[in-house]
Amino acid sequence: MEKTEKQMSQIDDSAQEATKKITGTDFSFQFSAAREFQKVEKKVFNILCAISKEEVSLEKKNGILVVFGVFDAAKDYIVPGMRQIGVNPIQKYLNISNSAFDKEIMAIFKDGSDGAIIVNRNGQILGSKIYLIVDNPGLEVPEGCGTRHISGASFSTREDVIAVFTLSEETSVVRKWKNGEFVDQYNPGEDES
Repeated sequence: MEKTEKQMSQIDDSAQEATKKITGTDFSFQFSAAREFQKVEKKVFNILCAISKEEVSLEKKNGILVVFGVFDAAKDYIVPGMRQIGVNPIQKYLNISNSAFDKEIMAIFKDGSDGAIIVNRNGQILGSKIYLIVDNPGLEVPEGCGTRHISGASFSTREDVIAVFTLSEETSVVRKWKNGEFVDQYNPGEDES
């Protein structure tokens, strides 16, 4: 029995599709994993919002500065513009994306020490008690913002920084800074819950 031209075309299409599957590789997981930093950015903001809400209810005050960026690409892993205050208390691998570290991460964030907490794009906490060298101290910040916010706004203009987060010691407002200005904020005083 002879095959029609239509049947031959369908066989040919099926063969081409099978060849594509054999010779093509699906990298969708890897590319979605490469965007993991977006989840980390949201998690850092949410951690600070939770701390802010808790501290308002307990009538506590704590200022926090978190720098989130691409620091694993730095030459010899030395990031310019940062200086360690004393000894880096982060002496083991801690990742914001791993819930097994939640208690330790909260303790680091709530520590109340001077300096910034540094988080790499993959969620790894690289250090805390980090002094930031401010390149743009003249950036405009909202009224009532102090040195922590000026440092955050300034550092957010750097190419290796994805975002900077601040928790105001005075107002408990959490802000996310990008390119020298805040782009998102949480004010626990406006929380309806």
